[in-house]
Amino acid sequence: MKGWVLLWGILVMSGAYAAPGEPVMPKDGRYSGTQGGGVPVVYYERHSEGWFWYQDPEPEPKAEEPETPSPAPADPVAALSAFQQQLEVAKARAVQEPTDENLKAYLRLNQLAMKRAGNFAQAWQRVVWTTPVLDSRLIHPVNDQAVQVFNDARLRLVDGFLTKTARSHGLFFFFKGSCPFCHKFAPILKAFTKAYGFHVIPISLDGGALPDFPNPRNNAEVAVKLKVDTVPAVFLVNPHDRAIHPVAFGYVSWSELRRRIYTLMNGQPPNPLLRAQLSGGKIDANE
Repeated sequence: MKGWVLLWGILVMSGAYAAPGEPVMPKDGRYSGTQGGGVPVVYYERHSEGWFWYQDPEPEPKAEEPETPSPAPADPVAALSAFQQQLEVAKARAVQEPTDENLKAYLRLNQLAMKRAGNFAQAWQRVVWTTPVLDSRLIHPVNDQAVQVFNDARLRLVDGFLTKTARSHGLFFFFKGSCPFCHKFAPILKAFTKAYGFHVIPISLDGGALPDFPNPRNNAEVAVKLKVDTVPAVFLVNPHDRAIHPVAFGYVSWSELRRRIYTLMNGQPPNPLLRAQLSGGKIDANE
């Protein structure tokens, strides 16, 4: 009986015993855990941990490092210029001193340049093939069949335009009866004017005639005003506003004559010098 009383006193004095619902406080004043119901438990009562009872302290939060700004992109023009300069220097060095090291250095740079060029060409083709508005072949085809279709459509467009132009414009044809090129060109011009409906006024500078234009006008004054010193010569004339366009000097083919008139009448203003010279009155080959 005395032994039990002595043991009870030791427990009370050591503080290891607590009434139900009261926490057990270790001598160092720290709890090591809790039991069910929120009762703290000292470390030596957690038998499942064995001897590995030490716990590392929680790591301190790291301070956020300021973000370093990304380097600004290099100037592409400067970068390309620098690479080209490096390639030229390596080439010059290899030519001046053709050692193995110099040649290898130049060949490596040359291979890199060709690789970049190939990558650029492939990217170019890919973009053009997938972006119709950038594909010039849709406007100016290169395939033989497509070229034929394009030319036929353009020819119909030009023919219609010239037929319409012939309703408001005429042609001055300057020639000499002694000019062999005028004799050769006259049948072409006559057929051309008949095909599109142009009214042509033939004007002889020497009084001679041509088989295709047997009754020319003899008016050297108009030729002087227009400064015609080369024959054959063709001018496109609008009698309503006295606008005049030089079309051809010397022998030209049918297709060239057609192309020139079409080009001159699309965005090409009349010759201001000729208009000023003829602005004093109506253009008349019979003056």
